[in-house]
Amino acid sequence: MNTTSITLRSHFTGADKAAHDYAYVPFTLPSPAQRLHVRYRYSAAMSSDQIHGGNVIDIGLFDPRGTDFPGGAGFRGWSGSARSEFTISEDEATPGYLPGPLPAGEYNVILGLYRIWEAGADVEIEIEAELGTGDRGSGIGQNRSSAVRGRRSSFGQWLRGDLQSHTVHSDARGTLEQLIAKARALGLDFLAVTDHNTVSHHPFLPALSGDDLILIPGQEATTYYGHMNIWNTSRWCDFRCKTDADIAAVIELAHAHGGICSINHPKQGGPAWEYTTDLPVQAMEVWQGPWPHRNKESLALWDRLLCEGRRLPAVGGSDYHCPAAEDTNLLRLGQPTTWVKVAERSVPAVLDAIVAGRASISATPDGPRLALSATVNGKTAGMGEAIEKSDDGRMRVSIEILSGQGKTLRLVADGDIAHEEFIHEGAATATVDLPVQRYVRAELIGDMPADQLPPGAPADLDLRGWRWALSNPIWVYS
Repeated sequence: MNTTSITLRSHFTGADKAAHDYAYVPFTLPSPAQRLHVRYRYSAAMSSDQIHGGNVIDIGLFDPRGTDFPGGAGFRGWSGSARSEFTISEDEATPGYLPGPLPAGEYNVILGLYRIWEAGADVEIEIEAELGTGDRGSGIGQNRSSAVRGRRSSFGQWLRGDLQSHTVHSDARGTLEQLIAKARALGLDFLAVTDHNTVSHHPFLPALSGDDLILIPGQEATTYYGHMNIWNTSRWCDFRCKTDADIAAVIELAHAHGGICSINHPKQGGPAWEYTTDLPVQAMEVWQGPWPHRNKESLALWDRLLCEGRRLPAVGGSDYHCPAAEDTNLLRLGQPTTWVKVAERSVPAVLDAIVAGRASISATPDGPRLALSATVNGKTAGMGEAIEKSDDGRMRVSIEILSGQGKTLRLVADGDIAHEEFIHEGAATATVDLPVQRYVRAELIGDMPADQLPPGAPADLDLRGWRWALSNPIWVYS
């Protein structure tokens, strides 16, 4: 077997970053390879969590099939800045990368110029290739279907789950097995595994699913200007976006392959969503992690869009990076939990409920939980549904509250607080008549007792006015 080594060196400046967020460093394999190993290093490296003082450069790989946008045919993997090296062979690959044949031709190492400091960045890439072909004839990154179906249930069952989580296939340290064991221990019914900018985890999901846990194939398109979850497709969808037109093209690609798109954590430090919100996404993550993690900003944006007439369902996601050190990290699986009302236990049923708005969000898998309905002129609508406005603009709103004792129920109509009442019982129903022009939604509010804070919580954490549950809206039309 012939082994070839290649060393590539580049220098990047702030001007390079301003011109293009991504740089492509080509190299050529003169003949097919059985194994490819890539390592890189760069000057003044720093953590992506830091703000000043150095460089952050991400890495990935495209094979000779090309780097076209969106959805480059030659995509072979991405590890961001989480790894300094990776290996790909015909039968296996470093998590985040896709195994399969390594044909002869021109490859491109893609470098994400996330942060380049004023002195610039020197980058060195070392490549080792074991040339020669093996016996494996399967396609590159071949995935079995990850649309996992479970047992059927009676109509109207509520399922609970988490819609954003990460493993060693991107920037977390934990395995899929560890993550899924955690989900089962919490009693979750569904879990979306949304590793950053890759689908390398998708082939493993069917074997790890079961009647008790529905696994949703996902990927978080992690751009430098905002993050977006894509569920329900194992087609890799691009992240190399800078403009509204770029992200719109990725959404179109995802939809063409059955994907569901949701804007993630649109808030300061989320990071924020810098693209327009006037995009054909099907949901928005208005609650990520514990409530004090600036979720008021996401909720305020969502209410503004609702007031403008946008029918955009809300979801929650923990953004759990397995296995979090739970004595210091407040991002925990199932916090928050998204509840969906379904007719059967299946990936399509869960996602259909999300897109339809038949969903609510609770602080933990144990609740509290809200369900909302409204009646006008003898007709009733539930969350995510629309109802015709009455002549006087009023409706009767019914709210089911589970485990809400000691919290305050708030109804928000057309962006304003329309009603508040204290909940004394664990299971309660409230009925309120009020005027509504566009939409009405419900939430539970309460302070966090200091003695119930988890280990590692900041000493200056604001304990007042936490949300404990959110409903999706009921819409009004004329």
